[in-house]
Amino acid sequence: MVIYPFPTFIKIPHLSNYHSGKIYTFHVIMKAVKGLKTINNNANPPLLPKDDAHWQRLIAKVQAMTLMDDIFFNCFMEDDTAAMQYVLNIIMERHDLKVISVKTQYAVPNIYGRGVRFDVLAIDQYGREYNFEVQNVSSGAAPKRARYNIDMLDLRHLKAGDDFDDLPETYVIFITAKDVLGYGLPIYHIDRHINELGIKFDDMAHIIYVNGENTSATPLGMLMQDFQNADPAKMHSKLLADKMKHLKSLDEEVCKMCNIVEEYVAERLAEAKAEAKAEATNNTLNSIKNLMKNTHWSAEKAMEAIGIPKSDYTQYLALL
Repeated sequence: MVIYPFPTFIKIPHLSNYHSGKIYTFHVIMKAVKGLKTINNNANPPLLPKDDAHWQRLIAKVQAMTLMDDIFFNCFMEDDTAAMQYVLNIIMERHDLKVISVKTQYAVPNIYGRGVRFDVLAIDQYGREYNFEVQNVSSGAAPKRARYNIDMLDLRHLKAGDDFDDLPETYVIFITAKDVLGYGLPIYHIDRHINELGIKFDDMAHIIYVNGENTSATPLGMLMQDFQNADPAKMHSKLLADKMKHLKSLDEEVCKMCNIVEEYVAERLAEAKAEAKAEATNNTLNSIKNLMKNTHWSAEKAMEAIGIPKSDYTQYLALL
């Protein structure tokens, strides 16, 4: 039996917290705690206070998640070398690879432009690095993104004066829900070649696409079945099933996942707003430039004609 606690984002020391348009005081929290319902481990979805519909929706979302959801994949693999090692050996068709380090949501800043955040970054016993990305949307696994991730893996290593031979062998591995490349293969290995000679250009940078549509009765096909299964009881791998059951049945893990989902949604919303604002600023900037070019007006006159508030003039002048 499991008792699900009150949502962990309620901060007791402060006695109140804003959530879904409500103010939860200490008395309200205690009343909710007394009203918690004890449930069976196999209940689907698990229940929380009846009056917290928002939290129940989060619980249901967590229960429906699979390893193809990047949030769940990140939580699943966090510091779990055994699970990552299992997945890696199947994809690489090996039995001897040992994962010595796993990092999730590993961010690499770029002072010259766009940074990157890897879903999972793993390192094996030979120092080879593997960036795993799960993608339900094909556009997230575009070839140029794979190229960029390879470059950003390298960017982390060399400092001024370092030898290029110090760069490790790297793999960017996309596990995609659909056959993104469209050739009907279960897996695609991509390396650079010397066209004139038809031989490999061994820069030790590799890209792999794993086709999630392949659900054949092979080790890789059964792994893809497991990646798309929300029910641990129906998974082939006991190792992966046990971890999924742990994340979806223990109260503290479920609440942790719910909080992560909320944070993730809030973060994506903030990113979307920031991107929309940047795009709007860029469009306005182009309008100013075009008007200045076509009319030979000053920047100030162009901004006045467009209707930009005078309080924003300094911002756009700095970008011109």
